[in-house]
Amino acid sequence: MNRPAAPQDARTVQVRVQVIEMEPFALDLVVPTYLPASDLTQRIARDAGLGAYWDDGTRRKFWLRARGRVLLDHERLDELGVIQHELVHLLPQPPPGSGVQERPPEYPKNKGYAAAGWGPTLTGLALVGSISVAWALGLLASHSILMSLLPPIALALLGTSLARHLLGGEGSDIKVPLLGAGICFPLWLLALVPTLLTIEIDPLTIALIVLPSGVGLLIGVTVAWLAWYGAVEPLPEVTHAEVVMQEQVAVYQCGICGLEVQPDVRTSCQYACGRIFHVGCLTARQSVHTGHGCAVCGFVPG
Repeated sequence: MNRPAAPQDARTVQVRVQVIEMEPFALDLVVPTYLPASDLTQRIARDAGLGAYWDDGTRRKFWLRARGRVLLDHERLDELGVIQHELVHLLPQPPPGSGVQERPPEYPKNKGYAAAGWGPTLTGLALVGSISVAWALGLLASHSILMSLLPPIALALLGTSLARHLLGGEGSDIKVPLLGAGICFPLWLLALVPTLLTIEIDPLTIALIVLPSGVGLLIGVTVAWLAWYGAVEPLPEVTHAEVVMQEQVAVYQCGICGLEVQPDVRTSCQYACGRIFHVGCLTARQSVHTGHGCAVCGFVPG
């Protein structure tokens, strides 16, 4: 049974969470939109029944993917504008020694990618130049809206893609659309020159050619940049030093006595109820527990 949608003024949103585990599953949750992703993932993991710690006591990492990309630790759902019943993905850190690895994404690497060097660069420029020449010839034959709008979109898509290959690095870099526009804008002007020199000085005709083509160029640059911006990133690598630092900074209260739990005496519920305990407190409670499941909350695995 799904929970009712939460009111917007409560700063919560009901989302469909797809958990990417060894045995994937999905669940509907009402989550706060104001929590940073680093905290929100822990809360979702607890509600999903995923263990927050490994057997050696180190904390398990989780990542959240929304709108086609992995969120940074400080990003929030309200910053992305996530709406009711939107699909998000929870990506748990694979178990140590499980052999599970992220498949590398298929987009240009930061260094050594195929577009490096003069040969591929000149080939890319020749391609966008050919599109520009073909469009210029098409404008001489037709002054229709489609002829004015569609070729500049194709020109901008190819030009911005070329810019992404030339720059390398992250596809979200603002330099990508700026360089793409810098490549396409001169070619756009040159493609318009033959037509503007052959038609009569008619402001309406000029406007029907220049304005749609300018809009098409802007649309193409924007769409191409968003396509690179939203590329799927690999999961961040978590080093042992980072895990130790997080354990030292994090403060947890025992689910039984309520006092602070230090990392060397910390344990969690074996039934993944999400609570943290002192080893001694949990051992003492379990020694007098006669029922089934968790000795603290009564959680019974299905």
